[in-house]
Amino acid sequence: MARTRSAAQRFRVDEEQFERKLVLVADDDEQATLFVGSSPGFRKVYVRPGDGNEIFAVDFNTWEADAKADDWIDKDILTLDESNVERIEMPGLILQREDGKLQMADLGEKEQTNGEESRALLGKLTGLRIQSLLGTEAKPEYRQDEPALEVKITRTDGEVLGYRFSKPEDAAYYVLKRSDLDHYFKVAEYLVDPVKGTTREKLVQARTEEPSSEHDALPYQSPETK
Repeated sequence: MARTRSAAQRFRVDEEQFERKLVLVADDDEQATLFVGSSPGFRKVYVRPGDGNEIFAVDFNTWEADAKADDWIDKDILTLDESNVERIEMPGLILQREDGKLQMADLGEKEQTNGEESRALLGKLTGLRIQSLLGTEAKPEYRQDEPALEVKITRTDGEVLGYRFSKPEDAAYYVLKRSDLDHYFKVAEYLVDPVKGTTREKLVQARTEEPSSEHDALPYQSPETK
């Protein structure tokens, strides 16, 4: 571990000579600063906290300290545990968990839930990833008052999560606001369009015939006696 100004310059963690300068901010107040410098070896890099002189070699890659804010956010912030989903409500359809599986509500006598399609829908909604944060301000260009899709997910603890997807004019993405979070999120078209295109017809299939009972079986015939 080094501490001198000359070492900081040599390892490129000086206030005027550095590879990356990371500033952690909370509520517009600077909380901490970290200087990221040169590399002494594979997957190692020199770092120095902004409020100290100590220089450390840590396991890290400089390229991982990207300058773009979107590369620092948790893009899985919306993901849910599939087993904690009790109910899904979308335009024209409702899935309700029964006997451990999501089943279509109001099935007809000759209908049953398409298990493969219902599991696919569940996976798309619970595994939804964001592209970026759009802040907490409701902007007119988001067109949230003209939603392209609204979904309600009820969790096993009774909490209801409302999803409102809207599409800005000429945009190749959706804006999502989830009821339990303050931020608006940018979500890729290819993740939302398959959900938006899910209909009751896709989640319902004709009921398969029940296995024949023993009373419907052919009568037993003994071999001919020679």
